[in-house]
This record gives sequence, C-alpha cells and structure tokens, in this order.
Amino acid sequence: MGTGPERRRSDSLSLVNANERRLDETGQKPHLLVCIHGAGTFPSVFDAWPGSFPEWQVLTPDLHAGLDLSTASMSDYANAVIMAAARPVPDAVVGLCGWSMGGLVALMAAPAVRPDALVLLEPSLPAELAGQDQNVLVKAGTFEPAELWGRWPEDPPTRPESALALSERKRGISVPSVNCPLLVVASKTYGEHRGSPVADFYGGEIVYFPHLHHVSLVREVAVRTTISDWLSRVPGTST
Repeated sequence: MGTGPERRRSDSLSLVNANERRLDETGQKPHLLVCIHGAGTFPSVFDAWPGSFPEWQVLTPDLHAGLDLSTASMSDYANAVIMAAARPVPDAVVGLCGWSMGGLVALMAAPAVRPDALVLLEPSLPAELAGQDQNVLVKAGTFEPAELWGRWPEDPPTRPESALALSERKRGISVPSVNCPLLVVASKTYGEHRGSPVADFYGGEIVYFPHLHHVSLVREVAVRTTISDWLSRVPGTST
C-alpha cells in the first residue's frame, strides 16, 4: 500500500476582527476557511494551516471561549462556528473544515452558515450513522480527554472538555443532509467508521491517507495540500 492518499467518489483563530474581512485592493471577494478543533484540544492544532491556504483567510474559533465548560453544549459550539463564519459581504466564499468532534459541529452549523464547501476530517458521527440512545443521561460536568481516551500519537496538547457535550453526542445528534460540496478525509484510525460511511450517506467525496492516524490529519502538510487542491476545484470557490 502506498503512502499517498487514496481517492474515490462516493455513490450515494482566534477569531479575526470583521473589519479585516473585506474586499482587497484587487476587488476579490473574501474567502474564509473556518477550521474547527476537536474535543479537548485547542485551536492551535490548525496553526500551520494558513500557509497552505494563501488565498483563504483561515479562522480558528475557540469553541470554549466565553462558555461555562461544565454546561457547554454542542449547540453552543455550533453557534461559535456560525458567528465565526459570518459573511462580511453577501458574496463572500465560506468553507467549513472540522476535525473529529469539530466535524460534527461543522455539520450542525452548516444549515445556518450555508457554506460553499465542507471538509470533514474523521468527524464524530451524527445520529443517522451512530444511532440514538435515549437512555444516555445528559448532565453537566467536565472530563479530562487523556483519562477517557488515552494519549494520542504526537500527543497534541489537551484540556478539559464538556461532559454535557459528550453525552449529547452519545445520545445522538441528527444532521439529516448536507447541501454543499463535501470532502471527507480519513486515516487508518477511523477510516472504516468515520470515512466512507459519512461520504456515502451525504454524497461526498472521500480521500484516504492509509499511512496516517487521526491526529496526523491536522498535522500533515499532505492533507492540507489535498484539501487546498479540492477547494480550488469546487465551483464558485476559485479566487
């Protein structure tokens, strides 16, 4: 098996001040790429991304900002993305890119944002694919990611995460459809469950990186290059 990505078509910031998101001197419309971190991680997982997307303004909202973490919900996280993705002008191009839990957050935010493109890096699954469990108790609290999931390769910095949001994901969050071009990126870690099933259900494209693991998807330049190339081919997103 090679080290490059495997492609197929499925059949079925910190926040930047809004006054910086404007037409440049060439008159080009703004291109905003909102990158959404995973559970118990920081926006800094995307620190290297701007260099791979020179035509896009990369925004990395902190889903925890301004929240009481013990009561933070998945809807709170989605609202943070909706605010980050606000178009400065009506014809601005907006892309959403979510990793792990951030992928499910992106799916939840998409109906309000109406992105021009959506990229999911092994997202937490919606109820349509993971099922629903009404017996899961949704309650306030926090947890330490390493205590629940262990340490990941490359050991990205972690922080406490909302137990309430986790219980909501376990209970099941419905996202019935995606209404924009979709790319799903998968690794050897969760590709079988969070890769092709997601692309198949939502009618998106999928790219596999069989030599990478879950954390590598936000670390490796090859992933960013693949996403950048795909965005350049999505109708209406070229700069």
